[in-house]
Amino acid sequence: MTAVSYVITVFNKEDYLPEVIRSLEAQIGIEEREYIFVDDGSSDRSVEVIKDCTKDLRAKTVIIQQENLGASWGTNAGVDAASHEWIKLCDGDDLLTPHSSLWLIEACERLNVDHAWGHSAYFEWKGQEDPLSRPAPKPDMEVMEDGLSFFIRNNPANSTCMLFKKSFYQKAGGCDPRLVSPDQMLFLRLFAEGPGARVHGDVGLLPHAAPDRLSAQKGRSRYESVLAMYFLILERPDLNAAHIDYAYKRAISRAERFHRKVYGGLFNRFVWDHIRTKIWPHGDKLAAIKNCLAAFTPDGKVERSVEWKPGAGKSGKAGPDFT
Repeated sequence: MTAVSYVITVFNKEDYLPEVIRSLEAQIGIEEREYIFVDDGSSDRSVEVIKDCTKDLRAKTVIIQQENLGASWGTNAGVDAASHEWIKLCDGDDLLTPHSSLWLIEACERLNVDHAWGHSAYFEWKGQEDPLSRPAPKPDMEVMEDGLSFFIRNNPANSTCMLFKKSFYQKAGGCDPRLVSPDQMLFLRLFAEGPGARVHGDVGLLPHAAPDRLSAQKGRSRYESVLAMYFLILERPDLNAAHIDYAYKRAISRAERFHRKVYGGLFNRFVWDHIRTKIWPHGDKLAAIKNCLAAFTPDGKVERSVEWKPGAGKSGKAGPDFT
């Protein structure tokens, strides 16, 4: 019997949740399931909507309410509460395609790995098309032996596109509560722990113009993507030199490009750092990655503002920035 725990993180998503829950119920081929909603301190009616939309469902439903600490905290709490080994994540304003869980589990079992991710597409809320009725041809699947390099280069997916075994997630370290978004660090940790599968088909559907998405906050999102690489190198001293070197080059490239596009001007220290990676690399690459963080902050400082921390800086919750 195929059993899945669905972990859905929610923050002020009352308008989206009925459709999110409809997409959970539409999952094909999952005989036993539970829905674990983690409400991250919503100030709207999100919890009431969840209760109303799930009251007649046969699936076990768990609602965890926490103060606003960020989706990373919420994801860890949801996974900890899960009863099943297979875990499927979903953001509170995203939809899962009907074959999402089935394809990802099939990829893991066929390719003998413990985690998988797939592609995503966008859709319009309240549009004429039912996004769950889109054609879904059987996708190709492959093992990513070096998914770590792939996700150091870029992060083309979010947590809605993920499925993994609970035991593997915990072994890899789960989400990093020092980061608001679970996405970048979780992909890095999972692939640093071991190979995973890629499904070349849409497993998640993301809404256009959803409010408060971290991906829409470009500086903060880029900052977290570089901070995730910094934290990964700190916590994995056994990481091979090639991955550290690649993270160093990608961090500086990302900093130079962002600073040039947002603040203008061809000549700044990030341009020089970018040139230097090609001819005379920094001796301390970890320190160079850390210094790149200043490219994304409004005040040009490496340290992030209180507003960029999980829970907006609630005392003692997120921990220090750079340990």
